[in-house]
Order: sequence, then C-alpha cells, then structure tokens
Amino acid sequence: MFYPAPQVTSAQLQAVASSVPAPASSDPAPIAVMPVVGALAPYARADHVHASKTRRSRLQTASNGTLTWTYPVAFDAGVVPQIMAIVETADGVTDVVNVQIEGTPTNTSAKIRVNRTQQSVVSLLGLTILSVPASVGVQWVHLSAFG
Repeated sequence: MFYPAPQVTSAQLQAVASSVPAPASSDPAPIAVMPVVGALAPYARADHVHASKTRRSRLQTASNGTLTWTYPVAFDAGVVPQIMAIVETADGVTDVVNVQIEGTPTNTSAKIRVNRTQQSVVSLLGLTILSVPASVGVQWVHLSAFG
C-alpha cells in the first residue's frame, strides 16, 4: 500500500530549526580533575580542543646543574604547579643523580638543580660507597608541571 508523504509547512520547519541549539562560540573549559555535567544548550563543535593542564619540556641544565624552566603557557595566577623532573643519563652511567626543585614554583616558572654523585664499589667488601659530588656537567632533564 502506498501512503503519501506528509506535508511539512514552512512554519513547522522554522520551529524545528529554532529548537536546535547553536554551536558554542567560546573556548571549551580546560580539562578538570573532577568531571562536571554541563547544563548549557550550545553544543561543542567537532573541531574543538581542550587546553591541557600539563606543561612538558625536555631541557638542558647549565654546566653547574641549574635550570630555570619558564613554562610555555603560564598557569592561572595563584596556581602553584606540581613539578616532576627526571634526568636523562647515557647508557651505562652508574652515578647517582638527584633532581631538586629550588624554592616554590610559581605559575610561570620553576628552578631546578641537578646533583650528581659518583659511586664506587669496594669489591673486597661488596660495599657501594658514594664519593664526593661529581662535576654535574650539562644534563638533559625531562620536566612535567601539573596545575
């Protein structure tokens, strides 16, 4: 059996079109630690991007082991980010390498210091002895800041 298609009026089409929310015209909120259910009518466009709360870099220290890391994008005013740093060493290096944060990081930068201590093994006794701090030299440091 054949049924004719219902006729849709121009007013009905306009009513349907006006009930469809428009895409958002502002930046999406940055990624948050806890999720939040939105309540606004505008929808997110498929090509939107959320800002990261993490800053990452791979930088070299000065020859004395110090580094001031200025983040590529500052955190909001008053934010004290959590910094994680790991030193990259060459294969086979057995020195003990320590990374420390000097002072309190700000929303724009953090000061890092790398300490390096040579270790030697006294084979007769099987003891590992840490010697006087070694020359730090230039070190690559992998850095992450979370705000």
